[in-house]
Amino acid sequence: MTYDAVRQNREFSTENELGYPLLSDEGGTTVSRLGIRNEQHEEGSFAYGVANPGIMVIQADGKIVLKRAEEKYSERPSFDELVTAVKDAFSDNDHWEQTKE
Repeated sequence: MTYDAVRQNREFSTENELGYPLLSDEGGTTVSRLGIRNEQHEEGSFAYGVANPGIMVIQADGKIVLKRAEEKYSERPSFDELVTAVKDAFSDNDHWEQTKE
């Protein structure tokens, strides 16, 4: 999810042949409500609304089972650490246990 306009995201996705749409949060409303907005950028700044880098796992029913955001873009967890966090989030989740069979 980015704070860029829908048009910009669509063009970027097309130009880079991503094969999927990018979510737009122009103005940063969703990022703020999720509590992952980078607080270093004040309202009015060109970067206001940018999210801290992270990962969210949302079930089909809308339940957020994992939300992880890092304060610094340069200090990100390893892929293995993220996989473990996702597995741990689902191991405690009854819905996942029922639907993965």
